[in-house]
Amino acid sequence: MPIGNFLLLPECSQKEKLPPMSTSTPVMESAVTPLGEILVNAGQLTESQLAEALADQEQNGGKLGQVLVRRGVITELELAQSLSDQGRIPSVQLSPSFVDVEVAHRLGPEVSWNLNAIAINRIAGVTTVALDDPENAESIRLLTKHLGGDILPVYAGPGSIQECLDYLFPKGFQAPSDLEQLVEEAHVAATDDGDEELIANLSEDEGEQPAIQLINGILEDALAARASDVHMEARQDRFRVRFRVDGALLDRLSLPKTWMRPCMSRLKVMANLDIAQRRLPQDGRIQAEVQGKRVDLRVATSGTIHGEGAVIRVLDGGRRVFTLDQLGLGTEQLVRLQRIIDARDGFILATGPTGVGKTTTLYSILRRLNSPDRKLTTLEDPVENEIPGAEQISTNHKIGLTFATGLRALLRMDPDVIMVGEMRDVETARIAVQAALTGHLVLSTLATVGTAETITRLQDMGIERYLLADTIRGVVSQRLVRRICLECKVPVDPPRHLREALALEPGAGPFYTGKGCAACLNTGFKGRVGIYEILEMTPELYQLMSQRTSAGELRAAAKQMGMTTMLSQGLRKALAGETTLEEVWGTASWSVDR
Repeated sequence: MPIGNFLLLPECSQKEKLPPMSTSTPVMESAVTPLGEILVNAGQLTESQLAEALADQEQNGGKLGQVLVRRGVITELELAQSLSDQGRIPSVQLSPSFVDVEVAHRLGPEVSWNLNAIAINRIAGVTTVALDDPENAESIRLLTKHLGGDILPVYAGPGSIQECLDYLFPKGFQAPSDLEQLVEEAHVAATDDGDEELIANLSEDEGEQPAIQLINGILEDALAARASDVHMEARQDRFRVRFRVDGALLDRLSLPKTWMRPCMSRLKVMANLDIAQRRLPQDGRIQAEVQGKRVDLRVATSGTIHGEGAVIRVLDGGRRVFTLDQLGLGTEQLVRLQRIIDARDGFILATGPTGVGKTTTLYSILRRLNSPDRKLTTLEDPVENEIPGAEQISTNHKIGLTFATGLRALLRMDPDVIMVGEMRDVETARIAVQAALTGHLVLSTLATVGTAETITRLQDMGIERYLLADTIRGVVSQRLVRRICLECKVPVDPPRHLREALALEPGAGPFYTGKGCAACLNTGFKGRVGIYEILEMTPELYQLMSQRTSAGELRAAAKQMGMTTMLSQGLRKALAGETTLEEVWGTASWSVDR
């Protein structure tokens, strides 16, 4: 989400403006119109409702405004507006997009949660802090002491504060609470000498080093947020950290530029990369245990015009292996896939772009095939999950263990089922096809846009048509679409252009979307669901393959034989309220017949 650098407060007269509060500034009452009178005069409250609320306040305590909101007489927004009209307390309509992340992290998760407060921004040495009770003198004193300077307390509704707390400091997040203090402690300077001194310290496994603490906190937070990737990006004057969650990038931290080199150096130490090399791209791997889970991290660094950045792919080795029934396949698709994997030999491919769950699908197939009378072997880069009873091997390019060389070795180990992580080159593809011809069931992945296109892609790689016709048993093509958040799911009328593009009949629906809430970080989505297209090879399709048929003709023939396209399955999931039409169209629109 975009991060604002300042916040506009409601206008008030010079007489009504509050000075910044410090430890020496007492909270003083002034002659102002009572809140209840303001609400009655505005017609938002009756005299009897006011009397009942005052009686409730006298019996149970609390502020009058809080009592009125609790009783459902007024909303948080109406209370904020009335406090602003009263002229004593500035109020804001708070949302995560208004908050300067760096300032919020100066206050930190512990103090923010304990005081139900959000540090919004810092202008001219004064920090604006949103509270649901900005007149609480003890809270003001603690905030001023912790932030080490003057503050301007403003009112925000408890619901909006809770939303920002959940966004900025999700439970379990233990990142450093005061980044500026950590920078000062680490003695990070803009000069190279300062960096060299810090880098020397980073080579030691000392958990007290600030950069080590920060990197550990980022990785723990990424795992808690279900992030698939962590982006560490150099900007002109900032060092930004973003998480890819459910396929979309979300801002997580915005740090001073001085954090860039120490953080990159620490990451390189962990991945066993060359610290001194900052211009050429580097790739590495980290195997670690984060919060009791085994995690494999792929690290890729690259220089940019503003400095060096990195992307970390998070592979959670402790995640569960789904059954075929749990993948989200349609009933007819599940039957087709079961027929495909019942074959004792041949070639089965899972296809799609990077990060759509191809390996997850193969693991589910292996789980179904795993039995005492079969020997399962896998060759992966790296091994993502352990399968009981299977022999699993990680490739290692540094010692010459590639997919091609590893696959040759596997064929001498008398396997029944072989899984090859990816068809990256012609040599690997040819060996896999030969393995399928010699009585093995071979599973692998390939980056293509669809099932029929996979056949032509293998032909373009140099695999003869007759070999493909003899070995291909089936192709599973898939994508992931974001799942609508159940906490904020609401009906929606799809835009006209989508209805026309998808040829929806009038009255088709209902369709749904997510309006955004704290549970989904205001994205409207939480989690993802797969949409699939399964091509089961038949004698008719084998015949078409031998006639040099195009991908379009193969697809048309497969549809006539009952194949469900990804677009069709996506529409079914949209009608079921699992995802939106926009997600389906953006993901699978290429499969529409032109």
